[in-house]
Amino acid sequence: MRTGILLVALCSLVGCGGMKDWIHPDVDKRFVEQTFTEQQLQADLDYLVATMTDRHPAFEQYVDEDKFTGQVERIRAVLKNGMNRQQAFYELAQLTPFFNDGHSILFPLLAEFSFAEEAGIQTFPFGVTVREGKIRLARSYQRQSDDTLLAAGSDILAINGHSATDIIARLTPLSHGESPALRESMLSLLFHYWLFAVFDVQGDMQLTLAHNGVVTDLSIVNGDEWQRAGKGQGDNALEFIAPQVAYLRVDSFDVDTEQDAYDSFIEKAFAQIHQQQAQTLIIDIRGNTGGQSDAGAQIIQYLTDKPVPQASVAIEKLNRDTNGWFGCRGEPGEVIELSVEADGMIEPVEPTRQFKGDVWVLIDRMSYSASILFATTIQDNQLGKLIGEPTGGFANQTGNLTPFYLPHTRLLMLAPGRYIVRPSGNRLKQPVMPDSQLSDEALLDPVAWFKANPLPGD
Repeated sequence: MRTGILLVALCSLVGCGGMKDWIHPDVDKRFVEQTFTEQQLQADLDYLVATMTDRHPAFEQYVDEDKFTGQVERIRAVLKNGMNRQQAFYELAQLTPFFNDGHSILFPLLAEFSFAEEAGIQTFPFGVTVREGKIRLARSYQRQSDDTLLAAGSDILAINGHSATDIIARLTPLSHGESPALRESMLSLLFHYWLFAVFDVQGDMQLTLAHNGVVTDLSIVNGDEWQRAGKGQGDNALEFIAPQVAYLRVDSFDVDTEQDAYDSFIEKAFAQIHQQQAQTLIIDIRGNTGGQSDAGAQIIQYLTDKPVPQASVAIEKLNRDTNGWFGCRGEPGEVIELSVEADGMIEPVEPTRQFKGDVWVLIDRMSYSASILFATTIQDNQLGKLIGEPTGGFANQTGNLTPFYLPHTRLLMLAPGRYIVRPSGNRLKQPVMPDSQLSDEALLDPVAWFKANPLPGD
């Protein structure tokens, strides 16, 4: 079943322990306190543009050259002597949206964030959803010290005196993604990093929240412990919403450090689905921003009775870091096509373990990266139907992140190494489109919706 070739590594950057390994070895607590000359910052900007142009496997398809060049010159005009890393990051990161790619991002002050957490300084402790001008709690949280409960869906009106409107207005021009919808989703994903990097939110905090018309001011003291309360979208889980209707929630495909636990969960889930004799399976990948393609393949192997591909072609643009020992794979800048059929097929499990019923995959604008790969594999191989809303990212997408660093500020840039075309071979530049759409209200609580409504076609 292992596929190897199509690793799509926008890991769920929130909480991804491997990220600390991406801090440049020169960047220590002393380094982050220095300032830079205008000449150094201009050199970093030039290096960022040149390296992304050289490395991105589909640069011309993603970037509007005129808008991109104009933004580079606007940034160049505001760089000046004496900027520190935080100030330099804020200006240089305003180029990120112009890559129009959720796998291309100048990462927000990873070193400083890590140093703060290692020193016991609290960063923003809650998961949020940024959508249509509002910041809402993604789920419920409970404070251990006094059982204060914050309800899922509560509006965050202000953080440390900064209004939600101001926060969104200042952070959106730094976020990454192919569309405004995806940039909102990626802002949600990295919200605690962004708050730290731009608004210096750490330690003690003041929040203003609203829920059911009641506005509350909340003081958060450094060291407060908050636990996720109840079951929510952030859990992998299997439940039966009717005797023969199974609902499988998969929060993330970023399982590299927990592969055995994830594999065991999926194996036990399908054993239970088989034992229950379920006839319908709903797989919920809302908010699943990706990880490893093998994690999606681990599910798909139960849904097919023949080998199926995850893509029609994978295109890689080689660079000095990926062209192999002594250039054995080719020269930097060379574009190569990788054999999907040879290395990228998902093999089915034995027939007695295969699921033979109807499959529905629930997607939303935040389903991205390996989740898009999963959704297009389901749709293009006729393994099931998609339901929900269009994805924020494109059906054909980049993947396989590789890091590089700006030479003076040592800021971390994440760049894609591959461009992956969906299994059908359709190269149209568009989101993954569901076979049936759900309303915003239904997407907020799909289990309740499924219990109250028949699936399309039933």
